[in-house]
Amino acid sequence: MRDGHLRGALSRPATQRQMDVLAAFVTAGGSVADAAELVGIRPSTAKRHLADMRARSGLTTEQLIYAGRAAGWLVVPSLEPL
Repeated sequence: MRDGHLRGALSRPATQRQMDVLAAFVTAGGSVADAAELVGIRPSTAKRHLADMRARSGLTTEQLIYAGRAAGWLVVPSLEPL
C-alpha cells in the first residue's frame, strides 16, 4: 500500500479515452494496432493509454480487464449479453 491506495485500485479515475482504448483492445483480441485503429489513434498512443492505466493501478492489462468488467466500468459491447 502506498499513500493510502490499495494495489489494484486506480489512484485517480481512468479517462474515458483510456477506457475506450482498453475496451477496443479487448474487442481487437489483444492487438494494440487494431485497438488503435478502432478508436482512431496511433498505436503508440494506445500503448501509452494502456501503460498509464497499468501504472496507476499496479495491475497487468489482463487484470485491468477483469477488474474493469467486474466493477462495471469497462463495457465491451461485443461481450455484453443481448
